[in-house]
Amino acid sequence: MMNYFTVKHDDSSYINCDSIAYFANTNERFLEAPIRGIVIEFPGLGGGSCLGGTMERGDYGSERARAFAKQGIVTAYLFTGLWSWGNRGAVRTADAIVSALAHKYSLAKGFPLVASGGSMGGVGALNYATDTRYPLRGVVASCPCVDVLDRFNCHPDFPRTYISAVAELDMPFEDGLRSISPIERTAEMPFVPYFICSNGEDEVFPEEQCGEYVAALRRLGHNVTYYPQPGLEHGDFFPEVRQAMREFMLKCILQE
Repeated sequence: MMNYFTVKHDDSSYINCDSIAYFANTNERFLEAPIRGIVIEFPGLGGGSCLGGTMERGDYGSERARAFAKQGIVTAYLFTGLWSWGNRGAVRTADAIVSALAHKYSLAKGFPLVASGGSMGGVGALNYATDTRYPLRGVVASCPCVDVLDRFNCHPDFPRTYISAVAELDMPFEDGLRSISPIERTAEMPFVPYFICSNGEDEVFPEEQCGEYVAALRRLGHNVTYYPQPGLEHGDFFPEVRQAMREFMLKCILQE
């Protein structure tokens, strides 16, 4: 599989300390020093969020984002495209936002960074792990699509969004779709902690497929915390699982 970040570009003329607000909502207004690290969240299809983010420009002021701010954790809800599915454009934009935040807060090389997201955002977080230029401390994916080809027609809105995500690639659509399908990329995943959850009544991304993906990662030796959530529909959380997700992120960022 091609790593689209073999060649790096300096995007700071466009995405930088002064322009971050055009590319992400952050909790910066609520931060309490010292700054410890960064959590980024990739949006779900149409703007869904696990942490209370929104595509409307402004502060990332949800209760969860403010709680991270008190811990000195910069949290950014990324504007990586409503139909991006973790494609190379989403990864490039995310890296540029992370670079701008790291520069703004003078974070040392190897600063703690966690990628997260739900549904399409979960795919974004998983694909970011393989293609980012930055080392990650952890990855969080809730109800992610792990097999794009299998789930291509599972919802009327999906085919056009998947094709939009890969249409610019000079390759057959099938190969393009494989390039954003996590199940095709298990061998590329970095060895960092993973937190993955799925829902038993998920009508678009079946819990069984997510469990098979987790099993494939574990066979390769990956550290995966996995929470199946029986009876829940796509995007829902048991309170204890949402709390475990938060604690996972904190541990990844705050570990010495």
